Amino acid sequence: MTRDIPVDGDITTKAEFETALENLLGSATNNDIDPRGSWVYRDGDGVHDWEVMVIELEKNDAAE
Repeated sequence: MTRDIPVDGDITTKAEFETALENLLGSATNNDIDPRGSWVYRDGDGVHDWEVMVIELEKNDAAE
């Protein structure tokens, strides 16, 4: 699932964001951390408060 493309510094494109998210979710599952559910992030300065929902999708059947 994960690519060996680390994200260092700012994420400036949607593609970089998707890669970072792919790496984060892949790393979590590879290390027995279940990322499913609600995650709250507060940046500490009151500018951005986020809630992220991670929902595992049903697998596509390649035979369809």
